[in-house]
Amino acid sequence: MDKILKGLIENKKVLILGFGREGRSTLREITALGGFLSLSISDKNDFDAPLPEGVGKITGEAYLECIDEFDIVFKSPGVVLDKAADLYKATITSEMDVFVEAFRSQIVGVTGTKGKSTTSSMIAHILKENRENVLFAGNIGIPVFDIWKNVKSDSLIVIEMSCHQLEYIKVSPKYAVLLNIYEDHLDHYGTRELYAKAKKNIYKFQKAEDYLLTTEEALNECEDVHSKVIKVVRENAPFNDFREIGSMLKGEHNVLNAAIAYEAVKLFSIDETAFISSLKTFSGLPHRLQFIGNRDGIDFYDDSISTTVKSSISAIESIENAGTILLGGMERNLEYEELIEYLVDSRLDRIVFMYASGKRMYDMYKVATAHREDAPEGYYANDLNEAVKNALAYAKEGTAVILSPAAASYDHFKNFEERGDIFKSLVF
Repeated sequence: MDKILKGLIENKKVLILGFGREGRSTLREITALGGFLSLSISDKNDFDAPLPEGVGKITGEAYLECIDEFDIVFKSPGVVLDKAADLYKATITSEMDVFVEAFRSQIVGVTGTKGKSTTSSMIAHILKENRENVLFAGNIGIPVFDIWKNVKSDSLIVIEMSCHQLEYIKVSPKYAVLLNIYEDHLDHYGTRELYAKAKKNIYKFQKAEDYLLTTEEALNECEDVHSKVIKVVRENAPFNDFREIGSMLKGEHNVLNAAIAYEAVKLFSIDETAFISSLKTFSGLPHRLQFIGNRDGIDFYDDSISTTVKSSISAIESIENAGTILLGGMERNLEYEELIEYLVDSRLDRIVFMYASGKRMYDMYKVATAHREDAPEGYYANDLNEAVKNALAYAKEGTAVILSPAAASYDHFKNFEERGDIFKSLVF
């Protein structure tokens, strides 16, 4: 990887755009390599972290205006550019772009609007249980530059890849997993089509000998696929229900995720027996339909990862005793008609809406239930604290309360993890 990175930065004016976890790992690798003409950091927010001598610092609302003063820009995933990357004089790249170019033949890349964290973690867990030299990084919170020095010639690297990390790559991984494409991140992309275009980069640059594992639903959207396609359905899973193999996982959507993981690990000679044995020890991930406890006879589930309509519907379907759901968060102009239509006729007792997107959902729900006396009770809460209080006051013993917001967290929380942690602290 050093050779690729060196070729990008040597005698160049270099900018690291965004100084979160990934930006800091990029800074570390570039300064260790050296050879650049200049190096600067640009971020909307000011930061106190000490910088190496000679590294420039640009902060404030106008932090994007400096881009064309540089030759090469390493963009962090969360940064939204003012225009398309090819309209800048500077070359726009990313940490992920460099890493995939260096190690593409060893990478199992996983993306999808819903399920990518669970599926990538599942694949990584099963591979680690059955072979040596397996690494896991990406959107799970581990920048790929943090692991590259541990990559050996026989390593397998599982990477959870977000749309933002895929947006500017020019090389696709040899093993690509595309789970689904639903409407999401419209605050960044503006249209579903542009969002889908970023997702599809996971296979766009594949070769004939590469593999694309995907669902029939996602495959219907794919075009110009040059690799070998493995279409996965629920029936590919080597079991019918998690209970029959003694797994703690729940939900039909996770059976499909397991089917995809099974087809992926089969490419590395892991058979059905080894797969099931390894899956039994995979307990799932925090904040992903996670059972967090029982209070006063009521079960509580943290599905804070949920930022889409589909994921919230799946959460309700997966929990047999679902009685109350908490919905809403950052407003990203998603289309909620499908969710409202589902809720009106659902088996829930109560729906608690909150925050900006929740207010819009609540208004839609009131209209949809104006002449429906049998619909679940709807209530609007200003924030998570009020929403939990309402759920605790009205939830029936023997039912479950689920935080599955169908909305992003960023307006009021650092991330979905913090939202889930606060939910748990409010309940217990």
